Amino acid sequence: MPTRMRLTDINLLEVLSSPEYARFLKEFREQQFSKKAILFSPNDEKNLVFLVKSGKIRVYLAYEDKEFTLSILEAGDIYSTHTRAFTQAMEDTTILVTDVRNFKKIIAEFPAFGLNMVNVLGDLLKNSITIINGLVFKDTHLRLAEFLVQAVKDRGVTVEQGIKLELGLTTEEIALVLGATRQTVSVLLNDLRKSGILEKLSRRTILVKDLKRLQEISSGF
Repeated sequence: MPTRMRLTDINLLEVLSSPEYARFLKEFREQQFSKKAILFSPNDEKNLVFLVKSGKIRVYLAYEDKEFTLSILEAGDIYSTHTRAFTQAMEDTTILVTDVRNFKKIIAEFPAFGLNMVNVLGDLLKNSITIINGLVFKDTHLRLAEFLVQAVKDRGVTVEQGIKLELGLTTEEIALVLGATRQTVSVLLNDLRKSGILEKLSRRTILVKDLKRLQEISSGF
């Protein structure tokens, strides 16, 4: 499970900023949203495509009192409003928006850009299946351990005491990603601290002191 749950490692904003695509950026309009604002919801009729210029956006499904996070979009990520998901700003966020017709022009003139879109959609499908598999078959403590192990692979920095991990997410945000309550995740993180597996350095940064044991937990041992 990706730590940021990004759709792809391809930064499409950088791609569009290259000389080959730069003129298509003129087809996008800039919009800004404050933290916790809902950008688009399943009931929106507009069929738009947007690029994240700055900030973070949570893509999630909501059913009754439950929410399931599908992805966290960051700068350079792309998404469409024509889905059954909600999109919400996790911090002050700026996006570049265009309608689908303009976006189709980009793909029609530059087929290579369409390949980037295939990668985006492929990563989204893979991530969605991973989330569904975790929610159905794995307990929260396994999902949390798997999340942290993947985080180490993605952004861990080796230091003398272990592996420093700047998650960039609060306990509440981790809970949203895992489809769990904040209280449950907080208790599980405390258990990992008491076991000497990790140490909390700040609100969004931890130190993984025993990666081997964390990997064992993520594997169900």
